[in-house]
Amino acid sequence: MNKEEFFTEDVLTDKIYDREVMRKLLSYVLRYKASGLLSIFIVLITTVLFLLCPYLFGYAIDHGINKGNKALLYQTALAILGIETLRLILVVVQSYNIQSIGQKVMLDIRMELFRHVQSLPASFFDKNPVGRTVTRLTNDIAAIGELFSAGVIVVIGDIFIIIGIFVAMAMLNWKLALVTLSVFPIIVMIALWFGKRMKNSFREIRRKLARINAYLNENITGMKVVQLFNREKKNYAKFDEINDDYLKEQVRYIGYFAVFQPAVNIVSALAVGLVLWYGAVRYLHGFLTLGVLVAFLAYVYDLFDPIRDIVEKYNIFQGAMASSERVFGLMRETAEVDYVIHNPSREASPGDFKGGVEFQHVWFAYQSDYVLKDISFRIEPGQSVALVGVTGSGKTSIASVLTRLYEIQKGSILLDQIDIRNIEKIGLRHIIGLVSQDVFLFAGTLRDNITLFNPIPHAKVLSTIGALGLMPFIDRMPGGLDMEIAERGANLSVGERQFISLSRIILYDPRVIILDEATSSMDPISEVLIQNAMQKVTQGRTSILIAHRLSTILHSDKIIVLSKGEKVEEGSHEELLRLGGLYSQLYKVYMKEELIGHG
Repeated sequence: MNKEEFFTEDVLTDKIYDREVMRKLLSYVLRYKASGLLSIFIVLITTVLFLLCPYLFGYAIDHGINKGNKALLYQTALAILGIETLRLILVVVQSYNIQSIGQKVMLDIRMELFRHVQSLPASFFDKNPVGRTVTRLTNDIAAIGELFSAGVIVVIGDIFIIIGIFVAMAMLNWKLALVTLSVFPIIVMIALWFGKRMKNSFREIRRKLARINAYLNENITGMKVVQLFNREKKNYAKFDEINDDYLKEQVRYIGYFAVFQPAVNIVSALAVGLVLWYGAVRYLHGFLTLGVLVAFLAYVYDLFDPIRDIVEKYNIFQGAMASSERVFGLMRETAEVDYVIHNPSREASPGDFKGGVEFQHVWFAYQSDYVLKDISFRIEPGQSVALVGVTGSGKTSIASVLTRLYEIQKGSILLDQIDIRNIEKIGLRHIIGLVSQDVFLFAGTLRDNITLFNPIPHAKVLSTIGALGLMPFIDRMPGGLDMEIAERGANLSVGERQFISLSRIILYDPRVIILDEATSSMDPISEVLIQNAMQKVTQGRTSILIAHRLSTILHSDKIIVLSKGEKVEEGSHEELLRLGGLYSQLYKVYMKEELIGHG
Protein backbone atom coordinates (compact mmCIF):
# COMPACT_ATOMS: atom_id res chain seq x y z
CA MET A 1 0.00 0.00 0.00
CA ASN A 2 1.49 3.33 -1.02
CA LYS A 3 1.95 5.93 1.66
CA GLU A 4 0.36 8.52 -0.63
CA GLU A 5 -2.96 6.72 -0.20
CA PHE A 6 -2.96 7.36 3.51
CA PHE A 7 -4.16 10.32 5.51
CA THR A 8 -1.20 12.57 6.40
CA GLU A 9 -1.63 11.89 10.13
CA ASP A 10 -1.16 8.16 9.48
CA VAL A 11 2.56 8.67 8.77
CA LEU A 12 3.84 8.27 12.34
CA THR A 13 7.19 8.58 14.01
CA ASP A 14 8.97 5.41 15.09
CA LYS A 15 9.52 6.52 18.67
CA ILE A 16 8.98 3.94 21.39
CA TYR A 17 8.44 6.74 23.87
CA ASP A 18 7.44 10.32 23.07
CA ARG A 19 7.91 12.67 26.02
CA GLU A 20 5.58 15.34 24.65
CA VAL A 21 2.79 12.85 24.01
CA MET A 22 3.17 11.33 27.49
CA ARG A 23 3.17 14.79 29.08
CA LYS A 24 -0.09 15.57 27.31
CA LEU A 25 -1.64 12.26 28.35
CA LEU A 26 -0.60 12.67 31.99
CA SER A 27 -2.21 16.12 32.03
CA TYR A 28 -5.57 14.36 31.65
CA VAL A 29 -4.81 11.81 34.38
CA LEU A 30 -3.76 14.52 36.81
CA ARG A 31 -7.33 15.81 36.73
CA TYR A 32 -8.16 12.75 38.85
CA LYS A 33 -5.31 12.81 41.38
CA ALA A 34 -7.33 11.27 44.23
CA SER A 35 -8.33 8.22 42.16
CA GLY A 36 -4.77 7.84 40.86
CA LEU A 37 -3.23 7.97 44.33
CA LEU A 38 -5.80 5.47 45.59
CA SER A 39 -4.82 3.06 42.81
CA ILE A 40 -1.11 3.37 43.60
CA PHE A 41 -1.81 2.80 47.32
CA ILE A 42 -3.85 -0.32 46.50
CA VAL A 43 -1.02 -1.54 44.24
CA LEU A 44 1.46 -1.29 47.12
CA ILE A 45 -0.83 -3.12 49.55
CA THR A 46 -1.73 -5.91 47.10
CA THR A 47 1.96 -6.38 46.21
CA VAL A 48 2.88 -6.93 49.86
CA LEU A 49 -0.05 -9.34 50.33
CA PHE A 50 0.92 -11.18 47.12
CA LEU A 51 4.47 -11.68 48.36
CA LEU A 52 3.38 -12.98 51.77
CA CYS A 53 1.64 -16.15 50.54
CA PRO A 54 4.66 -18.07 49.09
CA TYR A 55 6.67 -17.14 52.20
CA LEU A 56 3.89 -18.49 54.44
CA PHE A 57 3.83 -21.73 52.41
CA GLY A 58 7.53 -22.28 53.08
CA TYR A 59 7.21 -21.24 56.72
CA ALA A 60 4.33 -23.71 57.24
CA ILE A 61 6.38 -26.55 55.76
CA ASP A 62 9.50 -25.88 57.81
CA HIS A 63 7.86 -24.98 61.12
CA GLY A 64 4.51 -26.69 60.90
CA ILE A 65 4.68 -29.92 58.88
CA ASN A 66 8.31 -30.84 59.68
CA LYS A 67 7.83 -30.13 63.38
CA GLY A 68 4.27 -31.50 63.64
CA ASN A 69 2.91 -28.16 64.86
CA LYS A 70 -0.80 -28.41 63.97
CA ALA A 71 -1.71 -25.10 65.61
CA LEU A 72 0.80 -23.26 63.40
CA LEU A 73 -0.64 -24.99 60.32
CA TYR A 74 -4.17 -23.87 61.24
CA GLN A 75 -2.98 -20.33 61.93
CA THR A 76 -1.05 -20.21 58.64
CA ALA A 77 -4.03 -21.53 56.68
CA LEU A 78 -6.32 -18.90 58.23
CA ALA A 79 -3.73 -16.19 57.56
CA ILE A 80 -3.45 -17.22 53.90
CA LEU A 81 -7.26 -17.30 53.59
CA GLY A 82 -7.50 -13.82 55.13
CA ILE A 83 -4.74 -12.45 52.89
CA GLU A 84 -6.31 -13.85 49.72
CA THR A 85 -9.76 -12.55 50.74
CA LEU A 86 -8.38 -9.07 51.38
CA ARG A 87 -6.46 -9.20 48.08
CA LEU A 88 -9.66 -10.15 46.25
CA ILE A 89 -11.55 -7.21 47.77
CA LEU A 90 -8.72 -4.81 46.90
CA VAL A 91 -8.53 -6.17 43.33
CA VAL A 92 -12.26 -5.51 42.87
CA VAL A 93 -11.87 -1.94 44.18
CA GLN A 94 -8.78 -1.44 42.05
CA SER A 95 -10.46 -2.74 38.90
CA TYR A 96 -13.42 -0.40 39.35
CA ASN A 97 -11.17 2.54 40.16
CA ILE A 98 -8.80 2.24 37.19
CA GLN A 99 -11.66 1.52 34.77
CA SER A 100 -13.33 4.67 36.06
CA ILE A 101 -10.14 6.69 35.47
CA GLY A 102 -9.84 5.30 31.94
CA GLN A 103 -13.45 6.12 31.07
CA LYS A 104 -13.16 9.67 32.45
CA VAL A 105 -9.93 10.30 30.52
CA MET A 106 -11.58 8.98 27.34
CA LEU A 107 -14.56 11.27 27.89
CA ASP A 108 -12.34 14.32 28.44
CA ILE A 109 -10.17 13.68 25.37
CA ARG A 110 -13.14 12.87 23.15
CA MET A 111 -15.03 16.00 24.18
CA GLU A 112 -11.95 18.19 23.73
CA LEU A 113 -11.23 16.66 20.31
CA PHE A 114 -14.84 17.01 19.18
CA ARG A 115 -14.85 20.66 20.25
CA HIS A 116 -11.62 21.18 18.29
CA VAL A 117 -12.93 19.39 15.18
CA GLN A 118 -15.92 21.74 15.18
CA SER A 119 -13.53 24.69 15.15
CA LEU A 120 -11.51 23.51 12.13
CA PRO A 121 -11.85 25.42 8.84
CA ALA A 122 -13.80 24.00 5.90
CA SER A 123 -10.53 23.52 4.00
CA PHE A 124 -9.51 20.83 6.52
CA PHE A 125 -12.56 18.71 5.69
CA ASP A 126 -11.92 19.15 1.96
CA LYS A 127 -8.57 17.40 2.35
CA ASN A 128 -9.29 14.84 5.08
CA PRO A 129 -11.77 11.95 4.76
CA VAL A 130 -14.58 11.93 7.31
CA GLY A 131 -14.06 8.24 8.13
CA ARG A 132 -10.51 8.82 9.32
CA THR A 133 -11.54 11.77 11.45
CA VAL A 134 -14.25 9.57 12.99
CA THR A 135 -11.58 6.93 13.70
CA ARG A 136 -9.66 9.51 15.74
CA LEU A 137 -12.77 10.17 17.84
CA THR A 138 -13.63 6.49 18.35
CA ASN A 139 -10.99 3.77 17.91
CA ASP A 140 -7.94 5.90 18.71
CA ILE A 141 -9.44 7.41 21.85
CA ALA A 142 -10.59 3.94 22.93
CA ALA A 143 -6.96 2.76 22.64
CA ILE A 144 -5.87 5.67 24.85
CA GLY A 145 -8.58 4.77 27.37
CA GLU A 146 -7.33 1.18 27.44
CA LEU A 147 -3.86 2.46 28.33
CA PHE A 148 -5.21 3.99 31.54
CA SER A 149 -7.87 1.43 32.39
CA ALA A 150 -5.78 -1.69 31.77
CA GLY A 151 -2.22 -0.49 31.26
CA VAL A 152 -0.40 2.09 33.34
CA ILE A 153 -1.56 1.18 36.84
CA VAL A 154 -1.38 -2.56 36.14
CA VAL A 155 2.18 -2.24 34.83
CA ILE A 156 3.18 -0.28 37.94
CA GLY A 157 1.79 -3.16 40.00
CA ASP A 158 3.68 -5.71 37.88
CA ILE A 159 6.95 -3.81 38.36
CA PHE A 160 6.43 -3.71 42.11
CA ILE A 161 5.72 -7.46 42.13
CA ILE A 162 8.88 -8.28 40.13
CA ILE A 163 11.04 -6.10 42.40
CA GLY A 164 9.34 -7.54 45.49
CA ILE A 165 9.86 -11.14 44.31
CA PHE A 166 13.57 -10.55 43.72
CA VAL A 167 13.95 -8.92 47.13
CA ALA A 168 12.09 -11.83 48.77
CA MET A 169 14.18 -14.43 46.88
CA ALA A 170 17.42 -12.64 47.79
CA MET A 171 16.37 -12.62 51.45
CA LEU A 172 15.53 -16.33 51.32
CA ASN A 173 18.65 -17.47 49.45
CA TRP A 174 20.80 -15.16 47.35
CA LYS A 175 22.47 -18.03 45.43
CA LEU A 176 19.14 -19.35 44.17
CA ALA A 177 18.18 -15.75 43.33
CA LEU A 178 21.29 -15.49 41.10
CA VAL A 179 20.36 -18.75 39.35
CA THR A 180 16.90 -17.29 38.59
CA LEU A 181 18.46 -14.05 37.32
CA SER A 182 20.63 -15.98 34.87
CA VAL A 183 17.67 -16.48 32.50
CA PHE A 184 16.80 -12.76 32.45
CA PRO A 185 19.01 -11.79 29.47
CA ILE A 186 17.02 -14.33 27.40
CA ILE A 187 13.73 -12.77 28.52
CA VAL A 188 15.01 -9.27 27.64
CA MET A 189 16.09 -10.37 24.14
CA ILE A 190 12.73 -12.08 23.50
CA ALA A 191 10.81 -9.05 24.75
CA LEU A 192 12.80 -6.61 22.56
CA TRP A 193 12.57 -8.76 19.43
CA PHE A 194 8.85 -9.42 19.68
CA GLY A 195 8.04 -5.99 21.10
CA LYS A 196 9.45 -4.09 18.13
CA ARG A 197 7.66 -6.25 15.57
CA MET A 198 4.38 -6.29 17.45
CA LYS A 199 4.55 -2.50 17.83
CA ASN A 200 5.02 -1.94 14.08
CA SER A 201 2.29 -4.43 13.27
CA PHE A 202 -0.08 -2.80 15.75
CA ARG A 203 0.48 0.61 14.15
CA GLU A 204 -0.22 -0.82 10.71
CA ILE A 205 -3.45 -2.32 12.04
CA ARG A 206 -4.58 1.09 13.32
CA ARG A 207 -3.69 2.77 10.05
CA LYS A 208 -5.50 0.21 7.93
CA LEU A 209 -8.54 0.30 10.21
CA ALA A 210 -8.76 4.05 9.58
CA ARG A 211 -8.70 3.34 5.83
CA ILE A 212 -11.57 0.87 6.19
CA ASN A 213 -13.63 3.43 8.11
CA ALA A 214 -12.98 6.12 5.50
CA TYR A 215 -13.99 3.82 2.63
CA LEU A 216 -17.14 2.66 4.44
CA ASN A 217 -18.21 6.21 5.24
CA GLU A 218 -17.75 7.33 1.63
CA ASN A 219 -19.65 4.38 0.18
CA ILE A 220 -22.55 4.38 2.61
CA THR A 221 -22.99 8.14 2.24
CA GLY A 222 -22.95 7.82 -1.55
CA MET A 223 -25.01 4.62 -1.73
CA LYS A 224 -27.58 6.08 -4.15
CA VAL A 225 -24.85 6.91 -6.67
CA VAL A 226 -23.27 3.49 -6.17
CA GLN A 227 -26.56 1.73 -6.93
CA LEU A 228 -27.61 4.00 -9.80
CA PHE A 229 -24.33 3.42 -11.64
CA ASN A 230 -24.10 -0.30 -10.76
CA ARG A 231 -20.88 0.10 -8.82
CA GLU A 232 -21.71 -2.59 -6.24
CA LYS A 233 -19.36 -5.28 -7.58
CA LYS A 234 -16.44 -2.92 -8.17
CA ASN A 235 -16.84 -1.29 -4.77
CA TYR A 236 -17.14 -4.71 -3.17
CA ALA A 237 -13.90 -5.78 -4.86
CA LYS A 238 -12.14 -2.62 -3.67
CA PHE A 239 -13.43 -3.10 -0.12
CA ASP A 240 -12.34 -6.74 -0.24
CA GLU A 241 -8.83 -5.58 -1.14
CA ILE A 242 -8.74 -3.06 1.73
CA ASN A 243 -10.25 -5.57 4.16
CA ASP A 244 -7.84 -8.30 3.09
CA ASP A 245 -4.94 -5.94 3.68
CA TYR A 246 -6.24 -5.35 7.21
CA LEU A 247 -6.72 -9.11 7.74
CA LYS A 248 -3.14 -9.90 6.72
CA GLU A 249 -1.80 -7.40 9.24
CA GLN A 250 -4.03 -8.82 11.98
CA VAL A 251 -2.83 -12.35 11.19
CA ARG A 252 0.78 -11.17 11.32
CA TYR A 253 0.16 -9.61 14.74
CA ILE A 254 -1.58 -12.77 16.01
CA GLY A 255 1.38 -14.81 14.73
CA TYR A 256 3.85 -12.77 16.76
CA PHE A 257 1.64 -13.02 19.82
CA ALA A 258 1.17 -16.78 19.38
CA VAL A 259 4.94 -17.37 19.30
CA PHE A 260 5.72 -14.93 22.11
CA GLN A 261 3.67 -16.73 24.77
CA PRO A 262 5.34 -20.15 24.28
CA ALA A 263 8.77 -18.48 24.15
CA VAL A 264 8.21 -16.93 27.57
CA ASN A 265 6.83 -20.22 28.87
CA ILE A 266 9.98 -22.05 27.70
CA VAL A 267 12.21 -19.58 29.56
CA SER A 268 9.91 -19.91 32.59
CA ALA A 269 10.28 -23.68 32.48
CA LEU A 270 14.06 -23.29 32.15
CA ALA A 271 14.15 -21.07 35.25
CA VAL A 272 12.01 -23.53 37.22
CA GLY A 273 14.23 -26.42 36.12
CA LEU A 274 17.41 -24.62 37.15
CA VAL A 275 15.97 -23.63 40.53
CA LEU A 276 14.64 -27.16 41.13
CA TRP A 277 17.95 -28.76 40.16
CA TYR A 278 20.19 -26.40 42.12
CA GLY A 279 17.76 -26.17 45.03
CA ALA A 280 17.46 -29.96 45.27
CA VAL A 281 21.25 -30.29 45.32
CA ARG A 282 21.47 -27.68 48.09
CA TYR A 283 18.63 -29.39 50.00
CA LEU A 284 20.24 -32.84 49.76
CA HIS A 285 23.49 -31.41 51.13
CA GLY A 286 21.65 -29.74 53.99
CA PHE A 287 22.27 -26.16 52.89
CA LEU A 288 18.61 -25.46 52.17
CA THR A 289 15.33 -26.31 53.86
CA LEU A 290 12.40 -27.83 51.96
CA GLY A 291 10.17 -24.90 52.90
CA VAL A 292 12.56 -22.37 51.38
CA LEU A 293 12.78 -24.46 48.17
CA VAL A 294 8.97 -24.65 47.90
CA ALA A 295 8.64 -20.91 48.56
CA PHE A 296 11.34 -20.22 45.98
CA LEU A 297 9.59 -22.33 43.34
CA ALA A 298 6.33 -20.48 44.07
CA TYR A 299 8.09 -17.15 43.60
CA VAL A 300 9.64 -18.31 40.29
CA TYR A 301 6.22 -19.40 38.98
CA ASP A 302 4.76 -16.05 40.07
CA LEU A 303 7.67 -14.09 38.58
CA PHE A 304 6.88 -14.78 34.92
CA ASP A 305 3.22 -13.77 35.04
CA PRO A 306 3.99 -10.05 35.57
CA ILE A 307 6.83 -10.23 33.00
CA ARG A 308 4.45 -11.70 30.45
CA ASP A 309 1.85 -9.12 31.41
CA ILE A 310 4.30 -6.21 30.99
CA VAL A 311 5.22 -7.29 27.46
CA GLU A 312 1.54 -7.60 26.57
CA LYS A 313 0.86 -4.19 28.11
CA TYR A 314 3.82 -2.87 26.14
CA ASN A 315 1.79 -3.46 23.01
CA ILE A 316 -1.20 -1.68 24.55
CA PHE A 317 1.22 1.14 25.39
CA GLN A 318 2.50 1.28 21.81
CA GLY A 319 -1.04 1.21 20.44
CA ALA A 320 -1.97 4.06 22.75
CA MET A 321 1.16 6.00 21.71
CA ALA A 322 0.28 5.56 18.04
CA SER A 323 -3.31 6.62 18.70
CA SER A 324 -2.15 9.55 20.82
CA GLU A 325 0.07 10.78 17.98
CA ARG A 326 -2.97 10.79 15.70
CA VAL A 327 -5.31 12.41 18.22
CA PHE A 328 -2.89 15.13 19.31
CA GLY A 329 -1.82 15.62 15.69
CA LEU A 330 -5.45 16.41 14.89
CA MET A 331 -5.63 18.71 17.92
CA ARG A 332 -2.63 20.63 16.54
CA GLU A 333 -4.52 21.47 13.34
CA THR A 334 -5.10 25.22 13.26
CA ALA A 335 -8.61 26.16 14.32
CA GLU A 336 -10.67 28.76 12.50
CA VAL A 337 -10.26 31.34 15.23
CA ASP A 338 -6.46 31.26 14.75
CA TYR A 339 -6.79 32.79 11.28
CA VAL A 340 -8.06 36.17 12.50
CA ILE A 341 -5.87 39.23 12.19
CA HIS A 342 -7.17 40.72 15.39
CA ASN A 343 -9.59 39.47 18.01
CA PRO A 344 -12.16 42.16 18.83
CA SER A 345 -12.88 43.08 22.43
CA ARG A 346 -16.57 42.19 22.03
CA GLU A 347 -18.65 39.95 19.80
CA ALA A 348 -20.20 41.45 16.69
CA SER A 349 -23.99 41.87 16.66
CA PRO A 350 -26.27 42.14 13.58
CA GLY A 351 -27.70 45.35 15.05
CA ASP A 352 -24.27 47.00 14.81
CA PHE A 353 -24.11 46.67 11.02
CA LYS A 354 -26.06 48.11 8.09
CA GLY A 355 -24.90 45.48 5.59
CA GLY A 356 -22.53 47.25 3.21
CA VAL A 357 -20.15 44.81 1.48
CA GLU A 358 -16.99 45.63 -0.47
CA PHE A 359 -14.42 43.37 -2.16
CA GLN A 360 -11.05 45.05 -2.69
CA HIS A 361 -8.70 43.23 -5.11
CA VAL A 362 -9.52 39.81 -3.68
CA TRP A 363 -7.48 36.76 -4.73
CA PHE A 364 -8.41 33.30 -3.50
CA ALA A 365 -7.32 29.71 -4.22
CA TYR A 366 -8.54 26.46 -2.66
CA GLN A 367 -5.15 24.89 -3.36
CA SER A 368 -2.64 26.32 -5.86
CA ASP A 369 -4.71 27.78 -8.72
CA TYR A 370 -6.61 31.00 -8.08
CA VAL A 371 -10.38 30.72 -8.51
CA LEU A 372 -10.93 34.41 -7.69
CA LYS A 373 -8.60 36.87 -9.41
CA ASP A 374 -8.43 40.52 -8.40
CA ILE A 375 -12.16 40.76 -7.66
CA SER A 376 -13.42 44.23 -6.68
CA PHE A 377 -17.01 45.45 -6.24
CA ARG A 378 -19.18 47.29 -3.74
CA ILE A 379 -22.69 46.53 -2.48
CA GLU A 380 -24.58 49.28 -0.64
CA PRO A 381 -26.64 48.44 2.46
CA GLY A 382 -30.03 47.01 1.50
CA GLN A 383 -29.00 46.57 -2.13
CA SER A 384 -29.81 43.40 -4.12
CA VAL A 385 -26.94 42.10 -6.22
CA ALA A 386 -26.82 39.04 -8.48
CA LEU A 387 -23.72 37.03 -9.37
CA VAL A 388 -23.90 35.52 -12.84
CA GLY A 389 -21.55 33.27 -14.77
CA VAL A 390 -21.08 29.77 -16.10
CA THR A 391 -20.16 26.89 -13.81
CA GLY A 392 -16.70 27.38 -12.32
CA SER A 393 -16.67 31.16 -12.73
CA GLY A 394 -16.27 31.75 -8.97
CA LYS A 395 -19.80 32.61 -7.79
CA THR A 396 -19.96 30.14 -4.89
CA SER A 397 -16.35 30.93 -3.95
CA ILE A 398 -17.40 34.55 -3.32
CA ALA A 399 -20.03 33.28 -0.86
CA SER A 400 -17.45 31.01 0.80
CA VAL A 401 -14.89 33.75 1.41
CA LEU A 402 -17.53 36.30 2.48
CA THR A 403 -18.70 33.94 5.25
CA ARG A 404 -15.05 33.07 6.01
CA LEU A 405 -15.49 29.38 5.44
CA TYR A 406 -12.23 29.92 3.54
CA GLU A 407 -9.61 32.64 3.95
CA ILE A 408 -8.49 34.81 1.03
CA GLN A 409 -4.81 34.97 0.08
CA LYS A 410 -4.67 38.61 -1.08
CA GLY A 411 -6.85 41.70 -0.88
CA SER A 412 -9.54 42.47 1.67
CA ILE A 413 -13.29 42.09 2.19
CA LEU A 414 -15.05 44.86 4.09
CA LEU A 415 -18.34 44.81 5.97
CA ASP A 416 -19.40 48.39 6.69
CA GLN A 417 -15.76 49.43 6.08
CA ILE A 418 -14.48 46.87 8.63
CA ASP A 419 -12.20 44.07 7.41
CA ILE A 420 -14.12 40.83 8.08
CA ARG A 421 -10.90 39.28 9.40
CA ASN A 422 -11.24 41.70 12.31
CA ILE A 423 -14.72 40.37 13.11
CA GLU A 424 -14.90 37.15 15.13
CA LYS A 425 -16.50 34.41 13.11
CA ILE A 426 -19.45 33.62 15.35
CA GLY A 427 -20.60 37.23 15.11
CA LEU A 428 -19.84 37.44 11.39
CA ARG A 429 -22.06 34.43 10.68
CA HIS A 430 -24.89 36.04 12.61
CA ILE A 431 -24.53 39.08 10.35
CA ILE A 432 -24.18 37.14 7.07
CA GLY A 433 -26.64 34.30 6.38
CA LEU A 434 -26.30 31.70 3.63
CA VAL A 435 -29.02 29.64 1.92
CA SER A 436 -27.19 27.01 -0.14
CA GLN A 437 -28.46 24.69 -2.82
CA ASP A 438 -27.45 21.63 -0.79
CA VAL A 439 -29.35 21.96 2.52
CA PHE A 440 -27.98 19.72 5.26
CA LEU A 441 -30.56 18.30 7.65
CA PHE A 442 -29.96 16.69 11.03
CA ALA A 443 -31.66 13.74 12.69
CA GLY A 444 -34.64 15.12 14.62
CA THR A 445 -37.99 16.80 14.04
CA LEU A 446 -38.89 19.46 11.51
CA ARG A 447 -38.88 22.02 14.33
CA ASP A 448 -35.40 20.94 15.43
CA ASN A 449 -34.06 21.47 11.91
CA ILE A 450 -35.64 24.91 11.62
CA THR A 451 -34.49 26.13 15.04
CA LEU A 452 -31.24 24.09 14.92
CA PHE A 453 -32.13 22.78 18.41
CA ASN A 454 -32.26 26.30 19.90
CA PRO A 455 -35.06 26.96 22.46
CA ILE A 456 -37.14 29.23 20.20
CA PRO A 457 -40.84 29.55 21.20
CA HIS A 458 -43.34 27.59 19.12
CA ALA A 459 -45.38 30.73 18.39
CA LYS A 460 -42.34 32.54 16.99
CA VAL A 461 -41.48 29.63 14.69
CA LEU A 462 -45.05 29.52 13.32
CA SER A 463 -45.23 33.29 12.89
CA THR A 464 -41.93 33.26 10.98
CA ILE A 465 -43.16 30.53 8.65
CA GLY A 466 -46.47 32.33 8.19
CA ALA A 467 -44.76 35.65 7.43
CA LEU A 468 -42.76 33.94 4.69
CA GLY A 469 -45.96 32.48 3.21
CA LEU A 470 -44.63 28.95 3.66
CA MET A 471 -47.47 27.46 5.73
CA PRO A 472 -48.50 25.20 2.77
CA PHE A 473 -45.31 23.22 3.45
CA ILE A 474 -46.33 22.69 7.09
CA ASP A 475 -49.92 21.79 6.17
CA ARG A 476 -48.88 18.95 3.86
CA MET A 477 -46.44 17.35 6.31
CA PRO A 478 -47.74 14.58 8.62
CA GLY A 479 -47.28 15.75 12.19
CA GLY A 480 -46.49 19.33 11.19
CA LEU A 481 -43.46 20.68 13.04
CA ASP A 482 -43.19 17.40 14.99
CA MET A 483 -42.59 15.37 11.83
CA GLU A 484 -39.45 13.22 12.12
CA ILE A 485 -36.84 13.97 9.45
CA ALA A 486 -35.06 10.97 7.92
CA GLU A 487 -31.27 10.92 7.68
CA ARG A 488 -30.06 13.81 5.47
CA GLY A 489 -33.72 14.69 4.75
CA ALA A 490 -34.40 11.66 2.55
CA ASN A 491 -38.18 11.95 3.13
CA LEU A 492 -38.34 15.60 1.97
CA SER A 493 -38.48 17.18 -1.47
CA VAL A 494 -36.01 19.83 -2.67
CA GLY A 495 -38.63 22.54 -2.07
CA GLU A 496 -39.29 21.32 1.47
CA ARG A 497 -35.57 21.41 2.26
CA GLN A 498 -35.32 24.95 0.94
CA PHE A 499 -38.34 25.86 3.07
CA ILE A 500 -36.39 24.71 6.13
CA SER A 501 -33.29 26.61 5.02
CA LEU A 502 -35.16 29.89 4.51
CA SER A 503 -36.95 29.48 7.85
CA ARG A 504 -33.59 28.96 9.59
CA ILE A 505 -32.19 32.15 8.08
CA ILE A 506 -35.13 34.37 8.97
CA LEU A 507 -34.98 33.19 12.61
CA TYR A 508 -31.34 34.30 12.73
CA ASP A 509 -32.27 37.66 11.15
CA PRO A 510 -28.96 38.43 9.36
CA ARG A 511 -28.16 41.84 7.82
CA VAL A 512 -26.66 40.24 4.69
CA ILE A 513 -28.17 37.17 3.04
CA ILE A 514 -26.63 35.00 0.31
CA LEU A 515 -28.96 32.83 -1.80
CA ASP A 516 -26.91 30.23 -3.66
CA GLU A 517 -28.92 28.45 -6.40
CA ALA A 518 -31.86 28.39 -3.98
CA THR A 519 -34.59 27.41 -6.48
CA SER A 520 -32.79 24.98 -8.79
CA SER A 521 -34.32 21.52 -9.39
CA MET A 522 -37.67 22.52 -7.90
CA ASP A 523 -41.26 21.87 -9.01
CA PRO A 524 -43.18 24.97 -10.28
CA ILE A 525 -45.55 25.27 -7.27
CA SER A 526 -42.74 24.99 -4.74
CA GLU A 527 -40.64 27.40 -6.80
CA VAL A 528 -43.35 30.06 -6.68
CA LEU A 529 -43.69 29.68 -2.90
CA ILE A 530 -39.94 29.78 -2.36
CA GLN A 531 -39.49 32.75 -4.74
CA ASN A 532 -42.14 34.73 -2.84
CA ALA A 533 -40.50 33.79 0.46
CA MET A 534 -37.11 34.87 -0.88
CA GLN A 535 -38.49 38.29 -1.79
CA LYS A 536 -39.80 38.69 1.76
CA VAL A 537 -36.53 37.44 3.27
CA THR A 538 -34.45 39.93 1.26
CA GLN A 539 -36.60 42.98 2.06
CA GLY A 540 -34.61 45.51 4.07
CA ARG A 541 -31.47 43.35 3.84
CA THR A 542 -28.41 43.33 1.66
CA SER A 543 -28.83 40.31 -0.60
CA ILE A 544 -26.50 38.44 -2.92
CA LEU A 545 -28.21 36.07 -5.36
CA ILE A 546 -26.31 33.30 -7.14
CA ALA A 547 -28.34 31.67 -9.93
CA HIS A 548 -28.01 30.05 -13.34
CA ARG A 549 -31.66 30.79 -14.06
CA LEU A 550 -31.61 34.44 -15.08
CA SER A 551 -35.35 34.88 -14.43
CA THR A 552 -34.61 34.91 -10.69
CA ILE A 553 -32.25 37.92 -10.85
CA LEU A 554 -33.81 40.26 -13.45
CA HIS A 555 -35.03 42.69 -10.80
CA SER A 556 -31.74 42.87 -8.89
CA ASP A 557 -30.32 46.36 -8.31
CA LYS A 558 -27.03 45.27 -9.81
CA ILE A 559 -25.66 42.25 -11.68
CA ILE A 560 -22.00 41.21 -11.53
CA VAL A 561 -20.84 38.91 -14.32
CA LEU A 562 -17.94 36.53 -13.61
CA SER A 563 -15.81 34.48 -15.98
CA LYS A 564 -12.93 32.19 -14.97
CA GLY A 565 -12.65 33.88 -11.58
CA GLU A 566 -12.59 37.44 -12.92
CA LYS A 567 -15.23 40.18 -12.91
CA VAL A 568 -15.94 41.00 -16.56
CA GLU A 569 -19.14 43.09 -16.37
CA GLU A 570 -21.19 45.02 -13.81
CA GLY A 571 -24.47 46.92 -14.10
CA SER A 572 -28.27 46.58 -14.22
CA HIS A 573 -30.08 44.09 -16.46
CA GLU A 574 -30.84 46.74 -19.08
CA GLU A 575 -27.32 48.19 -19.00
CA LEU A 576 -25.71 44.80 -19.50
CA LEU A 577 -28.02 43.93 -22.37
CA ARG A 578 -27.11 47.21 -24.12
CA LEU A 579 -23.44 46.44 -23.53
CA GLY A 580 -23.77 43.29 -25.65
CA GLY A 581 -21.14 41.36 -23.73
CA LEU A 582 -21.08 38.02 -21.91
CA TYR A 583 -24.29 38.70 -19.97
CA SER A 584 -26.13 39.49 -23.19
CA GLN A 585 -24.95 36.17 -24.67
CA LEU A 586 -26.02 34.24 -21.55
CA TYR A 587 -29.42 35.93 -21.58
CA LYS A 588 -29.99 35.09 -25.26
CA VAL A 589 -29.12 31.44 -24.60
CA TYR A 590 -31.45 31.44 -21.59
CA MET A 591 -34.35 32.97 -23.56
CA LYS A 592 -33.81 30.46 -26.38
CA GLU A 593 -34.00 27.57 -23.90
CA GLU A 594 -37.15 29.06 -22.36
CA LEU A 595 -38.83 29.31 -25.78
CA ILE A 596 -37.86 25.72 -26.60
CA GLY A 597 -39.13 24.57 -23.25
CA HIS A 598 -42.50 26.29 -23.68
CA GLY A 599 -42.73 25.23 -27.32
